[in-house]
Amino acid sequence: MPSPSTSKLPIPRSWEEFEDICADVLKRIWHDPYVTRNGRTGQGQNGVDIFGRPQHLNVRATTPVFAVAQCKAVEALSLYDIKCEVARAKLFAPVPAEYLLLTTLSRDVALQAAVRETQWPFSVRLMFWEDLSLELSGHPDLLKKHFPAWATASVGAMDVISRVLASRPEDYTYDHETGVFLHRLDVKLRIVLDRTEDNRIKFEEPWVCRFADPKATRQIVYIEYDSARVKTLYFVYVDGFRYIIPFPRAQADLQISKAQYHLGCILSHPIYGYSFDEGLRRAGIVVDDALDSAASIG
Repeated sequence: MPSPSTSKLPIPRSWEEFEDICADVLKRIWHDPYVTRNGRTGQGQNGVDIFGRPQHLNVRATTPVFAVAQCKAVEALSLYDIKCEVARAKLFAPVPAEYLLLTTLSRDVALQAAVRETQWPFSVRLMFWEDLSLELSGHPDLLKKHFPAWATASVGAMDVISRVLASRPEDYTYDHETGVFLHRLDVKLRIVLDRTEDNRIKFEEPWVCRFADPKATRQIVYIEYDSARVKTLYFVYVDGFRYIIPFPRAQADLQISKAQYHLGCILSHPIYGYSFDEGLRRAGIVVDDALDSAASIG
């Protein structure tokens, strides 16, 4: 059976149900448990169904910064439609810093490009039904709440990888003693650092010498689900264990995939004070944006 991350979940039958799903997803994306539905049916909403205070907009803000969202369960959507909705959202008080339009439509590359190339009064982004399905697949509790039949389906290897790629560093608790990253909402999902001495092998490639401490050690990483080992990956601890970096494509081709980058961000989260991006910069490793699938994780 296909997973919600590899095929579309059934589109909700009512706009109220769709709006409920969007509100739950935005609580996770924005890291704001107080995401709020705007008004009620029959009241003027200025084109805003949901509003909240996303963490990424408020980390350094001295006054509250809001984002708003409009939920569109429609059969068609044009750039003109989006411009009209954005114009209405400008009347929302206070004026939002970010506008997100969530729709039941399938991804449209032409519409995505048109939105990127248009000048807006604030940040404008789109989320299509495939994007929402992928986000839901990373949160089993939301999947169970809105699509219980899918939540009870069997889980395959690529389903697990897709869940990891839909997760965020803060979704895990880390046990330094065991080297285990445990997903907070799905305890069957674990990322494990192999701590056995046999697997701690010296790693020697020219790029590791770009750090103050040129000694490097290979680190094997396992993605596991329900005690089953799903994927084995290879990373390198460099600069006195300050950074953990994925194996690049080759000594002469210092590139990693977006999937490798995503997992590197998760593994680097407990290393307080040392930026994963800074480690890549010092190593001279770049992210290949063309590699953006679960199969490219390593």
